[in-house]
Amino acid sequence: MHISKQEDGNAQLRKHGYRLTPQRHMILSVIQEAGDHLTIEQIAERVQQLNPQVSLSTVYRTLELLKNLDLVHESHFAGEQPTYEVLEGQAHHHLVCRRCHRTIHLDEQLLGDLSTRLQQQYHFHQPHLALTVSGYCDDCWQQLQSATEDFSN
Repeated sequence: MHISKQEDGNAQLRKHGYRLTPQRHMILSVIQEAGDHLTIEQIAERVQQLNPQVSLSTVYRTLELLKNLDLVHESHFAGEQPTYEVLEGQAHHHLVCRRCHRTIHLDEQLLGDLSTRLQQQYHFHQPHLALTVSGYCDDCWQQLQSATEDFSN
């Protein structure tokens, strides 16, 4: 039987003594449906389209709760506002272009089972891994190379 992310969110909230209020449901749904990184303002705007009575402070408090329960992940990319997305799995890795800020999710299998190795080697338990690698996406790299060639000619 497949359990939806929403049902998993409900279970996590209940497990920690919280209930899924309509506001929490809306905020979690907005993030899940986006399938991308959203800023607090983007989340609040989408939630307020559904219910104008939901305040920005409610969005802030709810995101803090969802983050603490490992239901959403907060990412901090250089020069950008924090963004939020649904947390899937224990590792969360990104490639971020320094020029256009395009964000690519990195397959958590790429680093192997780093979580287990950290536990075994350093006796560090339940680590949450969040790696951000900055560089240039292929499009920006090609543009930079062209600009360099034009400049040298």
